[in-house]
Amino acid sequence: MTANGEQIRRFTARHIANHWLMMVTFLGLVVTGLPQKYAGEMWAKGIVMLIGGVERIRFTHHLLGTIMALQFVWHLIDGVWLHLVRQRSMPMVPRLDDAKDFLQQIKFNLGLEKRPPRMDRYTFAEKLEYLALVWGTAMMVLTGLLLLYPVRWTSLFPGEVILAAKAAHGGEAILAFLSILTWHAYFVHIRHWNTSIFTGALDAEAYTEEHPLELARLRRLEEPVPVPIRWWRVAVFVVVAVILIAGVVVAVAWMRGSMPGIAAFKVIRAS
Repeated sequence: MTANGEQIRRFTARHIANHWLMMVTFLGLVVTGLPQKYAGEMWAKGIVMLIGGVERIRFTHHLLGTIMALQFVWHLIDGVWLHLVRQRSMPMVPRLDDAKDFLQQIKFNLGLEKRPPRMDRYTFAEKLEYLALVWGTAMMVLTGLLLLYPVRWTSLFPGEVILAAKAAHGGEAILAFLSILTWHAYFVHIRHWNTSIFTGALDAEAYTEEHPLELARLRRLEEPVPVPIRWWRVAVFVVVAVILIAGVVVAVAWMRGSMPGIAAFKVIRAS
């Protein structure tokens, strides 16, 4: 931290709330999921007993999975709104400059470069972690639904799909847990103690080291130019959001048995 303890605003209340929700949901899924994967281990049996039994741990796991799935859908809708309607950039999406920064960082670590890369609001490491989060969440939600409603899904796919989903669900869970313990813990807590996602502010020294390009813009008091909202963009957004939400509702209704499956349509067609 700098001598005067200068703190620079980095995240908004919306970012902080989203992170808290994701963190609590993720930790809850780990605590309720791993004991089910390793049900024969003594430590797993102990956690199940502490939570209140198999039925309660399964209910809690399904509830937290539903919350994570809804947050994922909201993130997609929010991204469409910000990019399509508000016409903001997508700073978490990797670009060619990130590949250059990665190579320069490797060279710097090996002593082949005198200076590390100068990065913007998000580093290439943060972008990779974000993509891993998006991919991992999509994978866990999809495979979780296959495991939660195996009868419905086997009306569309062979039974081996459920076995593959079980293997992928458990494997991705272990990978996500270990990546948090290693990758995330190192870059956020070991390399230097960063609490900006909880407080919303980052000290100037860390900003200078990790995000010098964004800091330079902040020092110059550069603000994004507001873009007028176009009605046709709002209309497209509404259509996309309605289609996405309707698709989720229909999928849930079908999985829960409120809508006829493929077999029913086959019977009707045959008759």
